Amino acid sequence: MTATATATTTINHLFVQRAQEMPDTVALRRKVDGSWEDITWKGYYDAARKIGLGLRALGLEKGQTAAILSNTRAEWAFADLGILCVGGITVPIYQSNLPEEVEYILDNSDAKFLILEDLDQWVKCKELVDEGKIEAIKHFVIMETGDSETVKAADCPYPEGDERFLTLDQLLEKGEGEDEATFAELAQQATRDDPVTYIYTSGTTGKPKGVVLTHGNAMGEAEALDDGIDITTQDVTLAFLPLAHVFARALHWTQIKIGYVTAFAEAIPKVVDNMGEVKPTFFAAVPRIYEKIHQAVTAKINANTGFKKSYALWALEGALQTARIENEGQSAGLGLALRNTLGGPVLNKVKAGLQERTGGRIKFFISGGAPLSPEIAFFLKAMGFTVLEGYGLTETTAATHINRPEACKLGTVGKVVKGVECKIAPDGEILTRGTVIMKEYYQRPEATAEVLKDGWFHTGDIGVIDAQGFLKITDRKKDLIITAAGKNIAPQNVENHIKTHPLISQIAMFGDKKKFCVALLTLDEEAIRKALADAGHSVPATMAEIAADPNVQQMVQAAIDEKNSHLPSYETIKYFDILPADFEVGKELTPTLKVKRKKVSELYADRIEKLYSAHGG
Repeated sequence: MTATATATTTINHLFVQRAQEMPDTVALRRKVDGSWEDITWKGYYDAARKIGLGLRALGLEKGQTAAILSNTRAEWAFADLGILCVGGITVPIYQSNLPEEVEYILDNSDAKFLILEDLDQWVKCKELVDEGKIEAIKHFVIMETGDSETVKAADCPYPEGDERFLTLDQLLEKGEGEDEATFAELAQQATRDDPVTYIYTSGTTGKPKGVVLTHGNAMGEAEALDDGIDITTQDVTLAFLPLAHVFARALHWTQIKIGYVTAFAEAIPKVVDNMGEVKPTFFAAVPRIYEKIHQAVTAKINANTGFKKSYALWALEGALQTARIENEGQSAGLGLALRNTLGGPVLNKVKAGLQERTGGRIKFFISGGAPLSPEIAFFLKAMGFTVLEGYGLTETTAATHINRPEACKLGTVGKVVKGVECKIAPDGEILTRGTVIMKEYYQRPEATAEVLKDGWFHTGDIGVIDAQGFLKITDRKKDLIITAAGKNIAPQNVENHIKTHPLISQIAMFGDKKKFCVALLTLDEEAIRKALADAGHSVPATMAEIAADPNVQQMVQAAIDEKNSHLPSYETIKYFDILPADFEVGKELTPTLKVKRKKVSELYADRIEKLYSAHGG
């Protein structure tokens, strides 16, 4: 729970107070030249102060927007608080956004400043600058200006001599020369109604909308998470989720509220290594990360042969059955207790290995950003982990519901958080209201009116609330498949179920107004190559060749048949097509790894049509 800082009204007030109360306590950690560097709350505050006052000296005024185009890193946090405390509004942009998407966000948000991570991002923006498409940007700030292969290939060096461009060091130097007291004075001028950010929805369909979140929204979410989850100043987390997403941003604000330590991962491929180094006590991720953990463990078990493999699978199934029974508040019984005792030796080795890889101190995982398959949740519980799934949207400042350590029901997204009300509309849509609901969509009054009606925010999600108050999400209202026979199918549930097979990486299901459902899927490269080799088949050189291989088709058909056996007939995948490459962020996936169903249907319309035309659909 919170350490002292309670009598505050805005994120700015909270940040200043936190730095005053805990100046010498570690706030952030980052890896520099191979070693972890600690940043105290005073160091955090001083960096934000210099950036904020530097931007103000360059012309940033109260109520103006400054955009950050960068991966998650300490400098992102510095810049964000610097912008906010001098009265600005932060507009985050995913580093994976394409140039035309960057242009749209900068234009729509009326951004005056753009802070870039490195010269790779400058390459992305240079064409926009040369073509006069982002002339409203007064100054560009580049965090890193070192060597870049992308820059060399594009012949696009750092634009020295242009007064619009500054390095981060130059900006810090400019801010250093400003009066320190001015920063705290400006920070205290913020009100709860002032915007803190415009977050652009990642857009599984259509143009992204700028969600206007206020200081009151951010404080409401931080207070709700502080109230709902057992986190203290002694806790440590590892941050790698994009700060352009509301899930990561909510944790960013909550860290200031509670005062725990945030260590920044070096990069996504380094997350597991970094977990072993910083030893986090809790960890937040999107479901895809937990799916990868599940795939890695099951692949390791399946790599065994004979009795050893059978014994491990038998032990795991016993643990899974126990997890499901206990989730309903019941006792597993003597039979399962004996099975778990007999299976303990082998399963404990697997658990110990997983605990070691994650640092050995994890109290719980937090899952958000997309629905978590119950199969994955029960697997993590069987492995000895507590997983707290929550629910919310950008428009709700992240979580409106969350499972708590003392009140956790797997397969649901938990109970409503402090300061929020929820009800289910007659058509099943989830409606919410409270302190965390956005102010509006920026410059989109009609879109705002469509979702804010009679004091309630219409989420567009379908769900049910059980007798104990736990919310279960059925699906996105717009994603529901209604077959030709009138059957309603929630595709995400089916997709999440099928993705638990180790051979399958991604899947998109279709079948609206059709007699049966089909799917496009991609393969886990490591798993399929190993499966082919283990079966004594030749392994083609490329994934395109693997996708077309008859042996692979048979293996995937067997996988689909096995998963279909657990589904009602109308939800089963009747036919499928294997794509030659995995889905990519910015193409078929959002930055938080959710499938863009509409985009997939557009990109592969011919493949979907062939699946139906070839089988009388």
